Amino acid sequence: MRHLRYALTLLGLMAGGWAFAQSEIPSHVVVPVASQPPLNPPAPSAAVSAPTTVPAVAALKPGDAAVDTAAILGNYKERWDQLSNNQLIRLLWVAWKYEWPRDSLVAVVHRHPQGYSRDSMIVWLEEGGKAGEERKRIAQIKARRYQIATEAFNYTGDVRQLDLSLMWYGVMANDDVRWTLGKVKPKVLLSQFQSQPGALEFDIQTNRAQGCHFLFGSPVPLDTVRSWYGGALSYVNDMPTLLPGTAETMDRTNGSWMYVLLATGAVTGPGKCGGLKDYELQIRNQKTDQEIALSQNIGAQLVDSVYTCVPELYWSGYLMDDDVPDALFVQEIPRGLRMVLFLSDPAPEGQIWIKSAEWFLYNEESEPTEGEDAPSS
Repeated sequence: MRHLRYALTLLGLMAGGWAFAQSEIPSHVVVPVASQPPLNPPAPSAAVSAPTTVPAVAALKPGDAAVDTAAILGNYKERWDQLSNNQLIRLLWVAWKYEWPRDSLVAVVHRHPQGYSRDSMIVWLEEGGKAGEERKRIAQIKARRYQIATEAFNYTGDVRQLDLSLMWYGVMANDDVRWTLGKVKPKVLLSQFQSQPGALEFDIQTNRAQGCHFLFGSPVPLDTVRSWYGGALSYVNDMPTLLPGTAETMDRTNGSWMYVLLATGAVTGPGKCGGLKDYELQIRNQKTDQEIALSQNIGAQLVDSVYTCVPELYWSGYLMDDDVPDALFVQEIPRGLRMVLFLSDPAPEGQIWIKSAEWFLYNEESEPTEGEDAPSS
């Protein structure tokens, strides 16, 4: 009865999956002539919002024999060189769920080494392949947000908001005038020497002797090798004050295209905190001032009725290992500093950056204004 049940399940899946099994096969997958799809395959259903191509796998090497998937599906006996009934059922379910070519999936998995490696590949396919990996990464970021911090002595802010279970990295300046990224273990200790009697103060340190420009907490691992950029995040630049009329070109232009910060508006008083009117801070992807691919104004997220001082570009580089620079801004606030991190990777379509984390440093013990009591957001 058990073998009959397996056979009936396989036949049902094979019958129900015949239409999608004939969809277009990726060029990197070799399928025997007997299993080739027709010249005009039906369009996939719009009801399924999933990838319509088989995840990238190793191509067939010269001399390798093509796999007869029809023979595999017709053989229900489990042997060392044969996919089991359970594996075949799972593969047919994957093909049905994601509208991937059935014969291609079977051929790809059958060529994979037997045992744990093959089973792991099936699990990876069941989770959606590359698209599934990206979905899990986004879910991790949403569940546990990015955070930033700085090493500090006698810190008077709310350290309870720091999530030390994140993967923490230090951004450090090297002797070759480059920023590099390294794993760190932050420690939050009650200050041994209080700056104010009776105050609750903490020291924020790491396990590294070298000081860090800032600390970055991430729910997903980051690339610390970065061979694609000489092992560096970016080059160390001066920290420009982004007064109206300032234009700052970000690092590593992509051919003739570049990312540019442009501040506009008017200053209404002396100094950084003298007042601003109609302040905008645009991040642009452009060739020239006339040829702009994408532009985004982040000024309102830095300057408002509470935070009125001109922001400075504290750091810029490539935390997310993509072709779009990230940026950390610092801004004077009453009795301290505010730091705001903008990242490119989690930004929605049509935007370059998204505000990803904040950190506040206070010069003395004080009641922070509303919105200043959390180190990250």
